[in-house]
Amino acid sequence: MKDTYKQTETKKGFRLTVGRGLILALIFTLASCDKLLDVDSQHIVNEENKWQNINDARASLMGIYGLLRSALAQDNAQWIYGDVRQGDFLASSRRDLQEAVSGNLTASYPLIENLSNWRKFFAVINAANLFIENSGKIVAVDQQYTALNQRIDVAQARALKGFCYFLMARIWGDVPIWDKAYEGTFPKVSQSPENAVLAYAEQELRAALNVLPFRYGSLTDEIYPIEFYHGSTFENWDGVLFNRISVNAILAHLMAWSGKYLESSVYSEYVLANAAKSVAGYVPIGNLTSAEGFFFTSTNSQLVAFPFKWSALEGSFDGHIEQLALAEPLVPRPIPEIYIPRDRIVSIFRETGDLRFTFNSVGIPVTSYFTDFQSERPIFSKIKVIRGGSTDGSFPMFSSAIVFSRLEDIALLRAEALAVLGEQELARGILGQLRKNRGLPEIAPSPDLLDEIFLERQRELMGEGHRWFDQVRYHKIKGDDAAFNTLITEKGIFWPVAAEVLAANPNLKQNPYWN
Repeated sequence: MKDTYKQTETKKGFRLTVGRGLILALIFTLASCDKLLDVDSQHIVNEENKWQNINDARASLMGIYGLLRSALAQDNAQWIYGDVRQGDFLASSRRDLQEAVSGNLTASYPLIENLSNWRKFFAVINAANLFIENSGKIVAVDQQYTALNQRIDVAQARALKGFCYFLMARIWGDVPIWDKAYEGTFPKVSQSPENAVLAYAEQELRAALNVLPFRYGSLTDEIYPIEFYHGSTFENWDGVLFNRISVNAILAHLMAWSGKYLESSVYSEYVLANAAKSVAGYVPIGNLTSAEGFFFTSTNSQLVAFPFKWSALEGSFDGHIEQLALAEPLVPRPIPEIYIPRDRIVSIFRETGDLRFTFNSVGIPVTSYFTDFQSERPIFSKIKVIRGGSTDGSFPMFSSAIVFSRLEDIALLRAEALAVLGEQELARGILGQLRKNRGLPEIAPSPDLLDEIFLERQRELMGEGHRWFDQVRYHKIKGDDAAFNTLITEKGIFWPVAAEVLAANPNLKQNPYWN
């Protein structure tokens, strides 16, 4: 399996900075299909001797984050699950990407098979369970590791596990639930139905909700006012660790996916009302699309994110939208692997004055989202973090963060929830403010408000992994597309389970839609 994190040797100039935790993350990721670890146990820290001091706690916790980052980056999963599948992008020449675009998810390609395999997510869950079960041992033997520190760390592990189950419920629907750690081989656990998986994810997230601080390593945090958290101040942790705002944002998404829009409105309102406590804010368009802006700089405005900090000597060739979407003149590739056709772009950005894409008075495109718009395949360059924010793409190593949620996303999610609940004016007000931030006027009273909210999500969150899941929610609400209704009722919205996974566990069943 391809290593997402390239060039770890310091002699090559790149290294991972969270130590043993991410080394363990890579071991999990590279393990065979039925073994949790297929390396000699002498080559890793023995579990009995691992939980000895605060450094072990830090490395193990960072390892969970590293595993989840790897799961989302590997095979460009974040974007193929969310943006490529039956979305706005087309594939230029790669047949495997075209099958993903078409929704032919049983096509015989390594990429499709890898993305059908959920074991990378269960590596995250197992690591989280190991931490939850064992980190308390350190409190008794290392005075530096306080009970409160451990409680906050466990809350992060539970939040990561809950988030992971939410992601898997959206991708596969029915998946096994592991509530304890396993060593050696994956357990032969049967799948639980999607609603049970979502309920378990909610349980884990809610358990973390009132424990986590707003900001780590900050003396002004009202929950955990401490200057150094695991040896670093907020400057190191902002945008890296799940905080109280992060968990509320995930719960807002989980509730919307479950159709529980009252609860979604509550969680999203909390995020909007308390974002300043974690120093999170809306992103100006110039910062959003800058090579040295939002996706380059780690910040708590990335409410839920997995950064590749160039300042920490992290970076990779793959696992970034840039690998799929950029081409000459930005990087040395003749055509992008995925692109949005010109007529599609114009139909999405249909209003004059949009700061993301518009035509000026003489018909020339003005855009911060695309490069070389007049070409046959316009380059989606909204996200273009090359190395340390360089404009020189001759060596295309990327360091953009994988951002699951930001404040604009949550505001639009709250508008969606309010529109479903019949709170039209409140929803219209939120949408109007976001449109104003992007150079657009408030919408007229006549258009369908829900349609306008989802259109704004399509424009604002393009290339951030939301499009497919937004379409599912939209069609669940509307219920007026017969073909999509069938896809929902027959569970065609989910991915098939990889043959490799089914072969390793006879208690598992294939999604009937894909039989």
